[in-house]
Amino acid sequence: MCTVRMRTIQDLRKVAELNLCNDCFLKYKAVIEPTIKQSLFKPLSDWRVVESYVTQMAMKIKGVFKGQLIFLSLDEGDDEKYADEVDAKAFRKIKKWNLKQKIDFLHKNGVLQDSSYRFLDKVREVRNRIHDEFAEWSEQDLTLFYMASAITSQIYMATMHNLGENTSTNLKSNAEKVAEQMLLKVTN
Repeated sequence: MCTVRMRTIQDLRKVAELNLCNDCFLKYKAVIEPTIKQSLFKPLSDWRVVESYVTQMAMKIKGVFKGQLIFLSLDEGDDEKYADEVDAKAFRKIKKWNLKQKIDFLHKNGVLQDSSYRFLDKVREVRNRIHDEFAEWSEQDLTLFYMASAITSQIYMATMHNLGENTSTNLKSNAEKVAEQMLLKVTN
C-alpha cells in the first residue's frame, strides 16, 4: 500500500512539474506535496496510537512497569539502568505479541469490554489489509481508524492514570457505548 501511495505522489509531482512554472512547482513541492503526504498517512498515525496504547496497557496489566514511568522502548544497557522501573524481559516479550494477542489479553483481564474488544478486533482486520498489494481504504475505513484511536484513548486514560474510580468507570463506559454504535455501523 505504501509503495502504491508513494508511486501516486511521484506521479503527481511529475504532472505538476510538467504543467506548472518553475516558481509554482517549487511551491507545490514545499506546500502542497507535504500536505498530500500527511493526509495519506494520517490513518496510519491514528492506528499507531491504538497500537501504542494497547501495548502500554497490556504491559501495565502484566506488571511490566514497576514505578510511575512508562517505557515505550528500551535501548541496549537500559535493562540494568532501569531495573527498578521496568521488567525488561517481560517488556520485550509483550512487545513481540501481535495486536490480536494484546487485545485478547486486555479483554480477558477486563480492560476491554466486549464491544470495545470486538470493535478493535474488527478495525485490526481492516488495518491488516495494508499488506494486500492493491488494497485501498474507504472513507468508512478511515473513520474506523479515527474512532478506534478515540475509543482506545479513553480506555487508556482510565487504565493508565489514577483518575478515580468514577471517572475511570465513566471513561470506559463511554468508550463502550461508542464502540457499540460503531459496531452497528460496521455490521450493517
